[in-house]
Amino acid sequence: MSLPPSASLLSRLFETLAVSTRHFLRSTRGLAFWTAIALPFSYLPLFTLEMVEFSFRAFVFLMGINIVALLVGHSYRQ
Repeated sequence: MSLPPSASLLSRLFETLAVSTRHFLRSTRGLAFWTAIALPFSYLPLFTLEMVEFSFRAFVFLMGINIVALLVGHSYRQ
């Protein structure tokens, strides 16, 4: 007994969505991983800025982004 064409089409759609979701999550983890590696290099120019209040806010903002990137990208290629 075979499935009706609409059920077959729906199952193929769900399979495609599952593959697309896995690809999207893997790409997001990879981007977060490499962001967490590269972002600390942007801290150095902040310390040379004359505007202390701005550089402190920017440092805290970048540190928050770095922590989130570390958490998201931690399982990349495992």
